[in-house]
Order: sequence, then C-alpha cells, then structure tokens
Amino acid sequence: MKNLFSGFLMAISMFTIIPMPYKAWRDEAVKHMMKLYPIVGLFVGLINYLVYSIVNYFNLSTILIATFTMITPFIITGMLHLDGYMDVCDALLSRREQKEKIRILKDPNTGAFAVISLGILFLIDFAATYTLVESKANILGIILVPVISRSLMALMLLKKETMKESSLGSYFKKGTGKLDIYMLYIFLIVASISMVILINIKASLVPIFMIISAILSVNKSTKELGGMSGDSAGYGLVIAEVVGILCLSII
Repeated sequence: MKNLFSGFLMAISMFTIIPMPYKAWRDEAVKHMMKLYPIVGLFVGLINYLVYSIVNYFNLSTILIATFTMITPFIITGMLHLDGYMDVCDALLSRREQKEKIRILKDPNTGAFAVISLGILFLIDFAATYTLVESKANILGIILVPVISRSLMALMLLKKETMKESSLGSYFKKGTGKLDIYMLYIFLIVASISMVILINIKASLVPIFMIISAILSVNKSTKELGGMSGDSAGYGLVIAEVVGILCLSII
C-alpha cells in the first residue's frame, strides 16, 4: 500500500505541475505509476472544468472562456505531452529512414514540421473548444477526456514493444503485469460509461473515436520509429484528446 501511494504521488509530480508533498523517489513504486495514470487524467479534467466554471462565472466573452479552457490541460501537464507530440511530428514528417527519424526525435531543436503541426493542432483544438463552450451542452465531457486518453496511452505503453532507444519506456514497464492492464481497461470502460451517463448515448462516440485515433497514431509512430516511447505516448495522447474535444463539440 505504501508503494502504491508513493507511485500515485510520483505519477502526479512527474506528469503534472501540481505541487505535491516532498516524497523521495522509490524505484519499487514505479511499477504502480502506469496503472494510476488515468487518475492523473481525472485530476487534469477536474481542474480544467474548475477553471472553465470560474471564467464562465465571471461572464467573460466566449472566446476568452474557450482560450482558458483549451490551454489549462497543457499548462497543468507542463507541456510534457505537447513536447512529445511535436518531437514525433518532426520525426515522422521528415520522411527519412528510421535511423534518421530517431535522430530527429531525440534532437532538442524544434523543426518546422513541429511548429506547423502545433499550429494545426491548436486551430482544431480551439475551434472545437469554442464550439463546446458556446453550446455548453456537453462541457462535462472535458472531465473524462483526459481519463480516457491516459488509460489508452498507459495500455499501449505496457502492451506494445518499447523502442530500444527509450530507456524511460522500459523503466515504466518493469514489474508490471496483467493486473495493471486489467485495471487500465476498467478505468477506460468506467470513464466511457460515465461519459454516456453525464451526457447522452451519442457521447459513446467520444471514446470510440478516441480509441481509433489513439490506435492509428500510435501504430504509425511505433512502426516508423521501431517501438513505443514516452514521446509516442505523448503524441497519441494529444491527438486522442483533441479528437475527444472535437467529438464533444459535434455530437
């Protein structure tokens, strides 16, 4: 139980900027981080909804409410997953051989493809968030989208072959087993059912399209980069979440 709680604190402190009580890093608790990753997503979703509620309470313009609602998840996570998204976009869109793609992935410099991809992502994300905020009908869905995305990425990180250049990916998988995978499936199913309960039956399309987009994006990156990595997880997570917000704005 002590290791489980330590793993939870470590997951919060590593994947968000939420202040946590000082806790020494425990290698034996790392195996619990992935199974608790969806709970980190719940924290992100709840904070995002709280920010939306506050700015909406002050009756700000729709464009300002949409802006704060859109950027909050990126800020809470310290841009961590956005960084992975940009790195993978730079690598994949270079259309080079695998070895060169991996070199580009690890390059700390930001390339043109990353900037262009980020611009496209933000345009879609803002348009979807603006539509969602304007209608207000499905806004509760922003609480659950981060839970679904993190359940998916944790599952893929544990189940897919790790890129040999990704020491962090292997580190998170060490000591995990079937119980971790079962727990992640439970989180995914519960979050998907909750989406339907909070909104309506059409909301079942949100997790469906998030799953499809996550599988397609991660499969593409793992195929071209030779395995799963933290960057690939960030890439898939960001795409899945934008797809989730887009679905919420349309249904």
